[in-house]
Amino acid sequence: MSKKQSCNVSIVSANFNNGKYLDEFLASVINSSILPKELIIIDDGSTDKSLETLSKYNLDYLKVIALKTNVGFANALNIGIENTTSKYILRVDPDDVLEETRIETQYKLLESNNDIDLTGSNVVYFNEEIDNVVGASNFPEKWDAIYKRYLKGEHGLLHGTVMGKTVLFKQHLYRQDNVPAEDYDIFSRMIKHGAKAQSVKDKLTFVRIHQNSVSNALPYSTIKKTYVLRDKIFQTKTSGIKIGVNFISLKFYRKYYFEKNIFKRMCFLGISSVFRPDKVFKKLF
Repeated sequence: MSKKQSCNVSIVSANFNNGKYLDEFLASVINSSILPKELIIIDDGSTDKSLETLSKYNLDYLKVIALKTNVGFANALNIGIENTTSKYILRVDPDDVLEETRIETQYKLLESNNDIDLTGSNVVYFNEEIDNVVGASNFPEKWDAIYKRYLKGEHGLLHGTVMGKTVLFKQHLYRQDNVPAEDYDIFSRMIKHGAKAQSVKDKLTFVRIHQNSVSNALPYSTIKKTYVLRDKIFQTKTSGIKIGVNFISLKFYRKYYFEKNIFKRMCFLGISSVFRPDKVFKKLF
C-alpha cells in the first residue's frame, strides 16, 4: 500500500479533558484524504485519561505538548502556534470530527488563491453521537459578506473550521483575556490589518454538542465582550439595546440546537426569530 500524501498544514488543537472523544477525532485525521504535516495537540493540564489515550498513537506527524498546569485555551493555542512549522494552520477542537476531504479542500483553495489568507466552511452539529444530527451552519462564502459580519460584531468564520496562513497566526496571537470571544478578536484583528477570507460552502467539520462544549454556553458577558472588541477594533459604537437583542436571539437559537424535545425546539426557534428574524432566516435557509 502506498503512503498517503501529506500537505504543508499543521493542525493545532488545544485539549482539556476531552479524552473520551480523542479516538474519534484522531481517526478523522488519519482517515483524511490527505494528511497534515503536523498534528499538534496541546494538552492543557488534563485530569482525565487524555494523555494515556494520545500515548497509544504512533504517528510520525503527531506532536503532543503536555502542559503540567492549565494555562487557558488561548494561551494553549499560542503554544501550539509557536511550535508550528507548516505554511498553513488548521484549527479544530479535539471533541469535533473532520470530514474526510476538509484538509485537502481548504489546502487546495489557499494554494490556488494567493490573495486569500483565511478560509472556513460550514459544519454539521451533532449531539454527542455523530449520527444524532441537530442542524448545520450557513456561513457566507464571499469576502465582502465575511467582512461585513465582523464589522457588525458577528462571526464571519466559524473558529473550528478555519485554515489560514501560519504567518498571520504568528503575527496576531490569541489573547487569553478575550476568551470566550477570542475567535472574534483574532480574526477581526487579522481582517483589520488586511487579511482576506473566502469560505467553502461545504460542511467540512462535524461539531459535537455536549455538556462541556464551548458551543453549549452563551452568557451575556460573551456577547457584550464581542461587541466591546468590535467597537475597539473597528472604532464603532454599539448600544446596550443592540447587545441585549442579539444576546436573547442567540441564546434561544442555541437552545433550539441543544434541545431534544421537538416542541421545545420549535418554541425556542420562534422566540429567537422574534428578536432577529433576519439572522434566523439566513441560518436556516
